[in-house]
Amino acid sequence: MIYVFYSNDPLAQDIGGGAEHFRGLYRALRVSGLHFQLVGARLQSERSDPRITYISKSSHFLKFYLALWLWFWRHRKQFRHGDVFHFHRNYAAWPKLVFAPKRGRVIISYHNVTGRVLEGLLGSFGRPIRRLMLAFERRVAALADAIICVSSRDRLTLQKEVAEQPFEKANVIPAAFDQRLFKDTAIQPPQSSQSTKLLALGRISHQKNMPLAVAVLEWLHERGFDYSLTIAGHGEDAKQLIRRIAESPVSGKINWIGGVDHDQVPGLMAEHGILLLTSRYEASPTVVKEALRCKRPVVSTDVGDVADWIDQERSGMICEHSADALGQGVLATTRIIREGRYAQGTQIEAMDEQAIMAQVLRLYRRLAAV
Repeated sequence: MIYVFYSNDPLAQDIGGGAEHFRGLYRALRVSGLHFQLVGARLQSERSDPRITYISKSSHFLKFYLALWLWFWRHRKQFRHGDVFHFHRNYAAWPKLVFAPKRGRVIISYHNVTGRVLEGLLGSFGRPIRRLMLAFERRVAALADAIICVSSRDRLTLQKEVAEQPFEKANVIPAAFDQRLFKDTAIQPPQSSQSTKLLALGRISHQKNMPLAVAVLEWLHERGFDYSLTIAGHGEDAKQLIRRIAESPVSGKINWIGGVDHDQVPGLMAEHGILLLTSRYEASPTVVKEALRCKRPVVSTDVGDVADWIDQERSGMICEHSADALGQGVLATTRIIREGRYAQGTQIEAMDEQAIMAQVLRLYRRLAAV
């Protein structure tokens, strides 16, 4: 049996790279012939599948984590030697390691370097907690049978911060996305009339740093450039973003549309000319791949594996983490659009979900056979 654990719902339409990766695993496992069970959090009430077990009813990770301990306690005697347990946070593996340490194989996926969320929530007060987490993380990494990093940059960082030996052999498998949603969308690059329409898409959180997108728009207007910005997403920093927009001198040029379902993303991309990514950190942001699939150039901070997907000055710009640098990147990308120089790049071929998921399925089969 293949068990996959993630605090999301593969039958929901939540946006975000982790949510889409969980959906991709579900799609791949359904046609793999493998026996599997996904353990997640219910985020919708319309659909069910006997191969999905819901142990909590929100995306709140602490609720999911507490329920995970209870789930492993209840099922600890049913696990077998050939089972594979795939966790999408290193600390999510602890219930299995405590209650069923000798049964089955453990895979850990890293979608970010642990502790960055704590940094956003607690600032410098999170550092002592991070040191304690690192001690437990080193132990988990040593006990895991396989590790997946979604970018080579994260693997190198984890080698330095956590433990070199487990991560030097870690698999690098990018997060997948469902290209079927985008097959008929934005066949042509954006028109000149769309070159001043910016889109910021993602969770309203410390990580995504949407206030910087507002600052970029202000920078452009201060220099006489008439751009607009659409922000799509919801999250824990929504109230702060509302205040930031209300106080902005360019608030009339900002349209925050709130949360959107994933199947609305292709239409949003088609309506805008440039995707703006202002994140403080990422691993393998799905929204970048989605934009490139829609032939929409990306202006992004230098995070995660973004540099692996973007051809500088052809399919977008990678910039330093400041309003000035990103604003300059937006102006350069507008010129790319207006001069007809946009090129999607050959990297698009590496985004195929089936090819990416085939790597994960091979890993499942290899560990199940050990």
